[in-house]
Amino acid sequence: MRETKGNLDRRTFMKGGIVAAAAAATGSLLASCSPQATGGAASADGNAEDSKAAASPVAVGYANPDGIGIPVTPDSTEDVDVVVMGSGMGGFTAAMLTKEQDPDATVVMLEKQNALGGNTNFAEGGAGYLNMSPEEARAAVQAEMIQRNFVVDPSLFYALRTQQGDCADWLFGKHGVKIEDYGSGQPLYEGGTGASAIATLTPQAQELGVDIRTEARAFALVLDDDYTVSGIQYKAADGSVIQLNAKAVVIASGGMNTNPELLDLYSNVDLGKVMPLGTGQDGDGHLMVEQTAHGRTGLQTIDGFFAGIGTADDPCGFNSDLNTAAGFQFSSMFVNQYGNRFYDESFGFNTGSQLFFTCIPQVILSQSQAFSVFDESYIQKWEDGQWQNGHNGFDSATKTGTPLEIRSEIERVKDKDWFYQADTIEGLGAAIAADVESFDVDAFVETVDAYNAAADGAADEYGKAQEFVWPLRTAPFYAAKAGVNAYNTNGGIHINAHAQVVDPDGKAIAGLYASGIATAGWDSQVYGGGTNQPVALWCSCAAARHIVENRLGKTVAEDWMGDVPMTSILGEGYTNANPLG
Repeated sequence: MRETKGNLDRRTFMKGGIVAAAAAATGSLLASCSPQATGGAASADGNAEDSKAAASPVAVGYANPDGIGIPVTPDSTEDVDVVVMGSGMGGFTAAMLTKEQDPDATVVMLEKQNALGGNTNFAEGGAGYLNMSPEEARAAVQAEMIQRNFVVDPSLFYALRTQQGDCADWLFGKHGVKIEDYGSGQPLYEGGTGASAIATLTPQAQELGVDIRTEARAFALVLDDDYTVSGIQYKAADGSVIQLNAKAVVIASGGMNTNPELLDLYSNVDLGKVMPLGTGQDGDGHLMVEQTAHGRTGLQTIDGFFAGIGTADDPCGFNSDLNTAAGFQFSSMFVNQYGNRFYDESFGFNTGSQLFFTCIPQVILSQSQAFSVFDESYIQKWEDGQWQNGHNGFDSATKTGTPLEIRSEIERVKDKDWFYQADTIEGLGAAIAADVESFDVDAFVETVDAYNAAADGAADEYGKAQEFVWPLRTAPFYAAKAGVNAYNTNGGIHINAHAQVVDPDGKAIAGLYASGIATAGWDSQVYGGGTNQPVALWCSCAAARHIVENRLGKTVAEDWMGDVPMTSILGEGYTNANPLG
């Protein structure tokens, strides 16, 4: 059994949480090396003191089966200069820019999975491609605040908007990450996802000498005190625990939406309706930061992408054509727990909002239950290529008119508890009402009748454009429970304009930085666009430059961003649009 790190003072012990049995659960990350208690030892008879010692010192109330945020005595120790946790856009940028500006520095990038890129592999957008002037940035920040219900940090947005062009020059100009205009309103990563960016950056990072370690799950910070981070601990593929003593640590580990047990402590969302996308967003970085004077990370809200059909425990699947057809379209028709429609399903189109796809999930979550309703005529249209929105901007721009595969998907899900089929509207309503006591079959029939009348030219109750009102008259009739395709969380680690992690009063934690969607200050319940890849890129550029000058004692070159401006790639006439990533 591995003992706890012996040189931690009492304050670090209280914050870092060396407590008995914290990782004793079978199958936990540290099950074979659970820390022993020091100070305030558990009583021999295992009463209240023993129970108290077994509690997790971070995210109180979370079982913490993997012992995240709880340092232990390592099997081996290495001295390095900088450690980056995560290998998405934030991770690669922080590691590479640091190494470029200080070639002699030992820079280690840890990735807990066996492949690089994390959720950047699924992201579509690149960046805000040009720096904004102070005047442009102030106007943009005001718009960002309004769009996001003022639950943002305008100082971070201002720094992002005035520096984003330099960051883009570094990524796309200096390092040759390819972008292409697919007609989605903003250039995207080549191929429509960030997988191409990761493929481009990987050999360059290796050539620079970045020490890339996969299957290396970081789980705890090493602290001198609450305000001083001096390293990180990770578990290697062979099960050994390695401590990296470092001058700086960058947390670029993503959100927590793939860890519903942890998210349950940080959000008030009905997680039974949330179907997480992506991989590895387990909140590890959030818990590790809670070891420090930063304390508890911020409220986690959900960034959703259209409605998804199914449930959290049994989703239809984001890549399913049926999910796309029943959840993503302006022509979709939804009813709630009472059998009534509750909004204009095409409102984003009617208002000209580019954010329609991110607003829809929050509207769905406003109801206790939601169901997407369709019939045989819808299936025929979908299979004939009649649909409005794909999985992302790339799909919507390049695959419109492509037939969707629906019937085989219905065959796959027809026996699911969340899927309903009947030969009449009344029968469909009765099937739903058998599961949902509040569902009013008569109200549902009236709702469908009114919808059909709108399809024939009558005024729609919610003002939906007639072109998107498809009649429901052709048996068989179907309904599927609807929830949210969640691609990340908002809230989290508080940082300053240098991407330093800060305490509740804004005091920086020496040696600790954070990047990307792990950080707070960018969004509210509604994703505003451009706060995934662009934020990761900007945070890590800011962090790397601060690390080089303030932790490594070197000077960042004035031309750190390279000599290939984005205007040479996009054209002199290009103007900024809202990033999609």
